[in-house]
Order: sequence, then C-alpha cells, then structure tokens
Amino acid sequence: MDIKHNFSTLLCGAFLFSAVSCSAALFTFEGLPTGQTTPFTYTVDGLSASFSGSASVCDSTGLFTNLTGNVLIQAYCVGAQSGMLSVTFSSDITNLSLNFANQAGPGTLAVTAFENSTQVATGLFSSAVPPGGFNGEGLASISGVFNRVTLSGSTVLALDNFNASAGVPEPSAAAMILGGIALIGAMARRARG
Repeated sequence: MDIKHNFSTLLCGAFLFSAVSCSAALFTFEGLPTGQTTPFTYTVDGLSASFSGSASVCDSTGLFTNLTGNVLIQAYCVGAQSGMLSVTFSSDITNLSLNFANQAGPGTLAVTAFENSTQVATGLFSSAVPPGGFNGEGLASISGVFNRVTLSGSTVLALDNFNASAGVPEPSAAAMILGGIALIGAMARRARG
C-alpha cells in the first residue's frame, strides 16, 4: 500500500508541470443544515470526512472576511463548545488547506496529521484580525500522506473551506506518463547499444 501510494504521489507531483490535475474535494459546509452538531460525516466528490469533537455548522452571518456562509464553529449557534476537533478521511490525502478563525482577536491553530495512528506532520498557524474585523483569521496548509487530522486553537475555532487533495492522478494520465518514461528508457538503451 505505501509503495503504491508513494508512487501515485510521485506521479501527481510530476503532473504539477502539466495540464493534468490531481483529485481534490472542497468541504464548505454549505450542503449541511445549520445547527448540525458533531459528530457527522460529510461526503464531497467521493471523499468522506468524519468530523468529531465539539462544534456545529452555523451561518457565519458576516462574522468573518474569509469564512462565509455555513462554517463549522464552536460556541456560536450552540453554546459551551470548545476543545480539539478531529477529521478522519475515507482514504489517504496528500494535502489539506483550510480557512480558520480565532474568537475575539488573533490566535493560533495547531494541526497534526496522522496516517492511521502514526503522526506524520504538524503545523502551527497564526491568525490576524483583518481590517474592520474583530476575529483573527488565517489559512492553514499541511502536506504528507495521511487520513486524519486534529485541530486545536488557542481560542474557540471557526473552520471552513477544507480543501483535501488526494494526490492520485487519473488512470489514463498515469498510463501516458508511464508510457513516456518507458519510451525514453528504450530510446536511451538503443542509443547506448
């Protein structure tokens, strides 16, 4: 499994310089009803994400600059929510980026990525209050091969726009790249011989 996935990730990286893109799913919470509390599972473009911890889907009602519409938020539409949140994906992803906000000023978001129970990456991200705003807002991004993340803020959190990239190219594109690599190898052998 690891060899196959690492090879797919390598191929996806090669495609960054071509017209081929890797698969991605954007979780915006617009498809969920306001008041939906964790835990819940949300599926977008064939990728499922199971959200757990203490938070609710709420209409942001102009609270933020970069988090609009429905967001996953703590202690806003349902009181007394705080603490660490966890998101488990139905398959491995290679990158996750998201918008976040901290209540009442700047703060931080700690993101830890796991492949099953093994920690594979961590990041600490800072938020800043945008002009005219009152909550700190930031962008977090973490890479590796993982299927679960935990998110913990210095204050209660609001989260939106989970962009999860799977890093696996389309089968036809992978076949074309592999065919090209094989052709280059054959030409190199012929030139030497």
